[in-house]
Amino acid sequence: MTNNAQATDAPGPPLQYPLTQTSILVLHQTGQGISGGYEISINGNGNATYVSNDPPQTTISTRSISNQSLTELINAFYQIHFFELADTYSVKKQVILQDNGTLATVARKILDTASHKLCIKIADYQKCVTVIDNQPAAAAQLVKKIEAMFPIDKFEVRP
Repeated sequence: MTNNAQATDAPGPPLQYPLTQTSILVLHQTGQGISGGYEISINGNGNATYVSNDPPQTTISTRSISNQSLTELINAFYQIHFFELADTYSVKKQVILQDNGTLATVARKILDTASHKLCIKIADYQKCVTVIDNQPAAAAQLVKKIEAMFPIDKFEVRP
């Protein structure tokens, strides 16, 4: 395999870095007034933690991720062009047909809804995307893949 990566002026992750200098974070934020939410963190040393904040109790699950699995997960970020995605998808656009036969673009800001913040840190570079209403779809699928790493029956509940 050849390395065809070329340096550009665009900010992005470094081309080489130690696996131990990576981390992945998923932060689920509920809509206003709704309890719950959780955080999943995966460090480059293979330590992974799920913490659910659903008062009055906290649910915690920890596990180890192999270097191979972590590398595959990091590759998934590259495969979906994560580093090129917009930071948030809180505005929905659509066109409507007006009476005179022209199309008008309408933008609607999505407020007070559940979201996932998906972040990856590689050395000194960090990129986060807020996934709202399962958009962007590729990032939403990546969140589900990360969530699936924590089976519900393995949680420790703390009051």
